[in-house]
Amino acid sequence: MTLQDLISLDGKLELYAQDGRFLGLLSSDRHDPNSIINLKTYGNSHNINSIYYKHGIYGGRYGLHSPYNYCCLYPPTLILQQQYMALISKNKHILDRNLTIIDPDAMLAIYTNLSSSILC
Repeated sequence: MTLQDLISLDGKLELYAQDGRFLGLLSSDRHDPNSIINLKTYGNSHNINSIYYKHGIYGGRYGLHSPYNYCCLYPPTLILQQQYMALISKNKHILDRNLTIIDPDAMLAIYTNLSSSILC
């Protein structure tokens, strides 16, 4: 999976923690309540089920399932039609199902930029 794939699959990829918790939809639609850039839900830094919540297990530098934890062995997974597609993590040394590792900041930038270009 490439960054270009993330663009072409806008609104189709789901983000799940390794423990099965839904963490949002990779969508540039800021009004979609499931979108990772919706500031009221999964894009909210105060939502305990958001990867942006710095004090939870799904976010921050020390979260057990956080893509921002450089030592995380169980980062969130991108799923498309019940198929594992990629891992979202700052840890570039994970060997899990031979999946591509995507940086969470790059992922967020893609959907934020797509959303901005749609508004213009």
